[in-house]
Amino acid sequence: MKSETFGRIDDPAVPPGEYLDLAFSPLSAPLRSRWRNNGLSADFLGDYVTTFLPAGDGIASDQRHQNEIKHAVTYIANELLENAMKYHQADRHVAIAIRLELTSENITVTSTNGISGEQAGQYRLFIDRLSQGEAGDLLVKHLEAGAKRGAAASSGLGLLTMVCDYGAELGWRFEGLPGAPDSGTVTTRAVLSIRNILGVSQ
Repeated sequence: MKSETFGRIDDPAVPPGEYLDLAFSPLSAPLRSRWRNNGLSADFLGDYVTTFLPAGDGIASDQRHQNEIKHAVTYIANELLENAMKYHQADRHVAIAIRLELTSENITVTSTNGISGEQAGQYRLFIDRLSQGEAGDLLVKHLEAGAKRGAAASSGLGLLTMVCDYGAELGWRFEGLPGAPDSGTVTTRAVLSIRNILGVSQ
């Protein structure tokens, strides 16, 4: 698999701010049993980030604003973790990981999972559509398509919601695995501006 990057996939903050890493071994327990814990893990990350928000007179110290930030982080962490679990290539022993980073300006949530070449190709098609159009227009099309089928909209709805509702900047990194030409990993990153979450113009 060819190594490629798309969107905002810059390296972690150097020096790093506060951060937290969680990793799940796909072989230690069935992924179906892990699925039940996605919400719990996302809630934990949402609670964790509010612990390190600025104290005192900062706008992010207000309780209402902290709740807004917690909700945004919880939603995005849950979506990224569910995607990582759902699309993980089960026959590769690659840890499913999620990382939360916090600086004075941004909150970054990153997931990593194994992926097949076919899945990577489908993911790139979605990235191409997102780069060529407005996220809002794509979101409407996804919702309309789901309504016509009487079922949930196609994959990508959660990512589009991150952009439209939370102003997230998305990025991806595809990397190959040694000795496995049709397998690799995908890292998906969502960068949130704290001010954008709170609806404050920069």
